[in-house]
Amino acid sequence: MTIKDDDLIGAWALEEMYAEAEDGTRTHPMGRDAGGMIMYTPDHHMSAIVHFADRFLPADRASDEERSEAFSTYFNYAGTWSLDGDSVTHKLIHALDPNMVGMSLTREIEHEGARMVFSGFGPDGVTKQVIIWKRAG
Repeated sequence: MTIKDDDLIGAWALEEMYAEAEDGTRTHPMGRDAGGMIMYTPDHHMSAIVHFADRFLPADRASDEERSEAFSTYFNYAGTWSLDGDSVTHKLIHALDPNMVGMSLTREIEHEGARMVFSGFGPDGVTKQVIIWKRAG
């Protein structure tokens, strides 16, 4: 079944995120209980936020080292989105990592009612990256 815009529009909470090696071994690079949210608007804008399960929380007046550690456990970007069959492409306009601005990220989607599973290969071209989102509510 082809994914439609209405299948994505709205807010989704992170349920699970893992990397799967060729032998099927799964790892959770951001921890088993990583958190996050992705949002899609009807006018094709989007925003994604993910943070480590054990994210470091600095004191009110954090040192440079504490700020660096807090930022290293947090990931976000925003931009536009488009569908092509069962794949979504995010075109990045803003990102915590400025090197990602201008990139396009494409993921296959399996839509399962109140859940959707994104998958694609990581930077090594071998490891499968899987992100499972559930309707926020």
